[in-house]
Amino acid sequence: MSQETPNPATAVGQHVGETADYEITGRVVLTAMASGFVGTVLMLPVLVGIPELFGLFTTEPITRFAGMARFFGYEPTLALGAFLFGIGGVVVLPVTFVVVGAFLPPESPEYLRGVSFATLYWVGFVPAFWPPADAFVVASFLVFSLLAHWVYGLSLGYLLDLFADIPQHEV
Repeated sequence: MSQETPNPATAVGQHVGETADYEITGRVVLTAMASGFVGTVLMLPVLVGIPELFGLFTTEPITRFAGMARFFGYEPTLALGAFLFGIGGVVVLPVTFVVVGAFLPPESPEYLRGVSFATLYWVGFVPAFWPPADAFVVASFLVFSLLAHWVYGLSLGYLLDLFADIPQHEV
């Protein structure tokens, strides 16, 4: 029996005994945020543009999303909802991905972990922005929102992997 036991902190695709060199640094976080910005911009035509062309897009869910502003004494508006949505896509989700991306499937290629990550967030997006409409609008919402999240996740994962690597962590 070998004295070498598998280390659960070994990064995906590494041999036992090797350590990961990808730490969370300021460069990684800034690259993730820039990647999140690109992903947010690229997802908007799919999430808003195409549904708007078909007359399926409404701004009410975005205004409702800003409802937490009442806690701080502000009235929810479309602009505030869009701002919070942007902060989520540029700051919150990329930083979260930097932390959890190493633990998501698939093992290879690593950038597809962004799609896995975005799919998980899509599951929370759906009930938050569910349209009170007929079956066609709901089905369109599900398809376009999932595709938009995949575009976001692919952009986030690919650009982060390209410019800074997806960090691997010891737990």
